[in-house]
Parts: sequence; structure tokens; C-alpha cells
Amino acid sequence: MKLYKLYQIKNPILNFFYPNRCPSCEKFLSSGETVCEICAEDMLLEQDSYCHQCGKINCFCNYHKLYYDKAVIACHYDKATIPAILKLKLSKNTNFAYFSARILAQRLQSEEYGKLDMIIPVPMHNTKLRERGYNQASLIAKEIANLLDLPCREDILYKNKSVAQHQLNAKQRAENINHFHVRNILIQNKHVLLCDDVLTTGNTLNYCAELLKQVGASRVTIASASTTIAKPKEAILT
Repeated sequence: MKLYKLYQIKNPILNFFYPNRCPSCEKFLSSGETVCEICAEDMLLEQDSYCHQCGKINCFCNYHKLYYDKAVIACHYDKATIPAILKLKLSKNTNFAYFSARILAQRLQSEEYGKLDMIIPVPMHNTKLRERGYNQASLIAKEIANLLDLPCREDILYKNKSVAQHQLNAKQRAENINHFHVRNILIQNKHVLLCDDVLTTGNTLNYCAELLKQVGASRVTIASASTTIAKPKEAILT
């Protein structure tokens, strides 16, 4: 089975009224596809194209203190993926979440990442969750959990203010991470996979990894559906 042909069973009646489309180019797809073959090839980020430590195409490991230990990425953040990610964020098409989750799950089976104990998505504030109907990071995390037979925990991290990171500049992103919190749920000596849809400055994932280690996580690997290209000096990890 090719990467872009992730199983996705749909009701035939719903398919008639809401046809399955590629989230990037809008091409009609069969019920078993999530992304068309051409867009899938354009989206895919080869494993040797990014740093497996920080997750960036242009490594910034030497510029910042990282609290996560490894990174796995599925796709570029470029003209092919941006339409798909925007549709995912706007509740118009969730196909990209399932497409990227399948890639991430396959890559996580490498010995490089070791044995995972649980998966945790980057949380969304309840107000935003009600507006959108789902947390896109949770869709990715739950699909990876299903594919790798791992528990997905959404009760450990939470966000207490409804401000989306993609609406902010780099400085504001660094300040906004203070709205993320961790519940006092011990995950002693656990290897956690922390999931999100886009790795930009890395502030959110890095801060959440720090919080998870505060309650006992021994290792945190981040999994992101996509990663942006940014100059190391522009990232403000804290």
C-alpha cells in the first residue's frame, strides 16, 4: 500500500454528497485515498533532508536548548502542504492528518526512535476545540496510536487560553507558550511521543516537552506533520 493510500472507510451516501478530494489540489479521490499521488510526492519530506534531533531542515540544535530528544517529520511546509494544512485547521478537509500520520507511524518503527510508551497531542483550548470540532494534533496522534497500538493521552497537557500559535509572530509565539500546562500525572520513566501539525519556531513543542519531563518523562520524541524552513536565529526557543 502506498503512503498516500491510507485506509479511510466512508459512508457511500456521504461520499455522494461530500465527495472525497485531495486537500491540496482538490482532485476527486477514491474512498481509500487521502492525498492524490502527485501531491503526496510533492509533500513528502525525505528522511535525510531534516535533522532528526531538532526536526528542522536547517538544523538549529546548536542555537537553542532542546528539551525533546528526537524528532520525526512527515512533510515539507510549502505550496503543496499549506492548502492541506489550512483546510485541516479550518475544518474543511481532515485528509492531511491521516496522510501524515501514516508516514510518521512508518518512520517511528525505525530502531532509531526506540520503544514508545504513549502519545500525547499538543492541546487546544476548549473554546477553539468547540469552534473547530476537533484538535488537528489529536487527529494525527490518535491515528498514529491506532497504527502503532499505543495509548493516546489527552489528559496530561492542557491549554488555558485560546490563542493560536499560527496567528502570532516569533516573539509572540515565545510568550504564548506560557498558556500550556501539565497536570500532575506521573509518567515516570515513560518515552512520550508529542504530536503537532506544524513545527515552526519549535517553541510550543519544546515547552511541552519540558513540561512532560517535569512530571517524569524520561524521553520525549516529537512528531510533526510538517516543518517550516526558517533561519536558526529567527527561532526563539526557551
